[in-house]
Amino acid sequence: MKILLVITKSEIGGAQVFVLNLANSLKNLGNDVEVVAGDGNYLFEELEKKGIKYHYLNSLKRNFNIPKALYFIYDLYRLLKKNSYDIVHLNSTNTLIGSISIKLLANRPRTVFTFHGLSILDKNYHVNSLLKQITKLYYKTLLKLIDGSVFVSQYNYDEMKEEGIIKNAKVIINGLDYDDMKFYKSSDARNYFSDRTGFNLNESYLIGSTGRLSYQKNYEFLVDNFKLIKEKISNAKIIIIGDGPDREKLNELITKKNIAGDFILVGAIKDSYRYIKAFDLFVLPSRYEGLSISLIEAIFAEIPILATDVGGNFEIVGAGSDQLFSLNDSEDFLYKMMKIRNDSGFYIKSNCKTREQLSLNKMTESYYNFYKTLIES
Repeated sequence: MKILLVITKSEIGGAQVFVLNLANSLKNLGNDVEVVAGDGNYLFEELEKKGIKYHYLNSLKRNFNIPKALYFIYDLYRLLKKNSYDIVHLNSTNTLIGSISIKLLANRPRTVFTFHGLSILDKNYHVNSLLKQITKLYYKTLLKLIDGSVFVSQYNYDEMKEEGIIKNAKVIINGLDYDDMKFYKSSDARNYFSDRTGFNLNESYLIGSTGRLSYQKNYEFLVDNFKLIKEKISNAKIIIIGDGPDREKLNELITKKNIAGDFILVGAIKDSYRYIKAFDLFVLPSRYEGLSISLIEAIFAEIPILATDVGGNFEIVGAGSDQLFSLNDSEDFLYKMMKIRNDSGFYIKSNCKTREQLSLNKMTESYYNFYKTLIES
């Protein structure tokens, strides 16, 4: 089977990790796999190491604009006309318009689109209703050109079914290869962050997260409530691994709150999951999620989690879990934080039970069977 995976950016991020892992796993099953992406180095460098062919399209951008979208349709059409694929698998909102390129071909491959989250359509994404309606129309129109769609969480699937945005859809949970993940020991990871930040972190209660510094991840919640966290845990410090459009805004807020020595943005780190054993608690205060790769990494690293009860987070740690708190509810956050701190071993043990459901092999097999079904139909 010849498969083309398409994603907007090649930078470090959860969706890029998903594409890299899926591409490599499908290749190991004997498939011919190629990847298309836009700006960034991370994904292309990792694909090269694994001997997977890739294509860079300058027209692929995260911020949607009509001229670039039209250029992408043309770019992708040229690539598809030159090469013959059985499956074209689109990932992220901006790649969905590539379904037009496929429709223009005489010999069309089967097409799949994965919803890695709902973004603007999520109920927690606050934007004017007109933009939501336009986005809804965008999905409804273009999904008619897609043979099958995938949701990474049951929650997202149910929400879109309610909205009537479903096209031959199924749920495939994200997964990682636990045996292939090489974590640094807690002490080594802490020493790394101590060297990188210039602070001795060995005696600190480290609260950490990995994610894009963006509206979705809602890291300002942690900044706004850090002094309350400090009142509960006097030696608490927070480290956020990642970069993004909100970095400057967050730095300004950290300076304004006078917490620069305790709340540290360390920037993007390649293979960041390897360092997260440094954390005593992994937090994810997101406004919305699909099924977070970083939460799966935290489970495999055996770190207790405290995440907002949004999207598919409950599908990772379990509905009703003390590791979930209500969005932007500082009282609930502080209560759960202390509960987890006082019995972290219990939560680690509980999380370990979900590893089997979150395996890369299981995810890859589900995608492969879905592709096969579409081709045979």
